[in-house]
Amino acid sequence: MNRFVQNVFLILLPFFPLFSWLIYSATHSPIIFQQALTLFLLAIALYKLPGCRRLPIYLICFFIFTIYHLFSIYLNNLIPKDLSTFGFYSLDNNVLACLFLFIVENTDFEEWFIKKMNKAIFFVIILTLLISLIQIKDVTFFISPLIIEDESSAFFFEAGRNYSIYSWISLNSLGITFPILVSILLNEYIDEKKTFLTVVLSLIVVSFLTKTRYVMVSALIVLSQLFLTAKFTLKKKIYYLTGIIIGIILLVGTASSLGVDIQKVIDDRILEKGIALNEAESSAGARLTSLKVFLIKYPEHPWVGVGPHTRDDVLALLGGIPAIHIGYLSYLYFYGVIGCFFLFLALFFLLRDAWRAGKRYQFWGSFYGILAFCLANLTFVFFDLSESGIIIAAIYLRFYRYHTEESESHLLASPADL
Repeated sequence: MNRFVQNVFLILLPFFPLFSWLIYSATHSPIIFQQALTLFLLAIALYKLPGCRRLPIYLICFFIFTIYHLFSIYLNNLIPKDLSTFGFYSLDNNVLACLFLFIVENTDFEEWFIKKMNKAIFFVIILTLLISLIQIKDVTFFISPLIIEDESSAFFFEAGRNYSIYSWISLNSLGITFPILVSILLNEYIDEKKTFLTVVLSLIVVSFLTKTRYVMVSALIVLSQLFLTAKFTLKKKIYYLTGIIIGIILLVGTASSLGVDIQKVIDDRILEKGIALNEAESSAGARLTSLKVFLIKYPEHPWVGVGPHTRDDVLALLGGIPAIHIGYLSYLYFYGVIGCFFLFLALFFLLRDAWRAGKRYQFWGSFYGILAFCLANLTFVFFDLSESGIIIAAIYLRFYRYHTEESESHLLASPADL
C-alpha cells in the first residue's frame, strides 16, 4: 500500500488541474471528480487507520476544526436542499484536506518518489508558463467553461488576467499552488543552474501575467528565500540575482513585443492610479470596508460565528463586495473565536514544522510556500488546505522527517549490531 499511495500521489497531485479537465470533459459534471476522489481517499485512510502512527499537532487541530466546520454547516442549515448530507460533505474541501493529510502523515515517502515528483513539478511549471503565454492572445484559452459562464467572473477576463491551467480547480488555485511548487524546486534544484533560473523566471512571468497583487506578493515571498536563508551561499546569491535581473530585462522586451503593456499593469493593478482609496473598486478600499463591516457585525456572534456563509445584512453593508475580504476576519465572522482557534493553531503548527524542516534539513521550500499562502489570506479568503500545492508541501515535510527518523534509528541500533 505504501508504494501504491506514492504512485497515486505522483500521478495525481502535480497534474491535478489536468485530471479535473479530463474528467469534466468526459462527464460535464463539476462534482464527480471531487466526490470520487473523496471516496477513494476515504478507502485508503480506512485501510491505514489500524496502523495509524502518532499524528502531528497541526493535523489534530485541523481535524477538530473540520468537525466544528461540519457541525456549523449543519446547525446553520447551510446544506442545499438538492443534496443529501453525505453528498454535500463528500464535496467539502476541508474533508478532502483531512483525508489527504492523514494519508500523507501515514506514508513513508522514498527517494525515488521525490526525484520523480521533482521532475513532474518541473514539467507542470513549464506547462503553466506556456499556457499563460498563449493566454496573452486568448485569455479564455484552456479556461473552464464553468468559469467563463459565471457572470461574476467576467471582470477578471475583461481585465486580461491569466489563470493558465488552474481554472479547472478554482480561480485562486494558481496563486496558491504554483508559488509552492516553485518554492519546492528552488530547494531541490539549487545546484542545477539552468533549471533553477528557468523555474525562477517562470514564476516571475506567470505571476505578473495573472495581474493579481497577492500572486505577485506570493512570488516575492518565495523568491526572498534566495537571499534570506543560509542554504544559498553569497556566490550563488550574486549569480542568481544577476541572472534574474538579466532575465527580467529580456522578459520586458519580449512582453512588449507580444503586446503586453507592462506600465498599464503596474498603474492599474499594482498602484491603482486614478482610483480613490475609499472607492469600492479599490483593493485597499475593499479591505477598509471589510474591516469596518467586521467591527460592526462580528460582536453579534463572537464565539461560535454564523457558519461559513456571508449573511444578507453583511452583504448590504459591504456594498457589492461578495464577502469580508480579509481571510482571517472573514473566518472569525464565520466560525467565531472557538472555531478559528483550532484553524489558526493548525496553520501555526504547520508553519512551525516547515520552519523546523528548514533549520534542521536546510529545506525551506515548504516554509516559504506555506508562508505565502498564510499572508495571501490577509487580502482574500481562501483557507483551502486541500490545494495540491499544500498537500505536496506536506509530503516533502513528511519525506525529510521520515528519513531523519530512519537515519537516527539506524544510528541508535548500530552499537547493538557490533
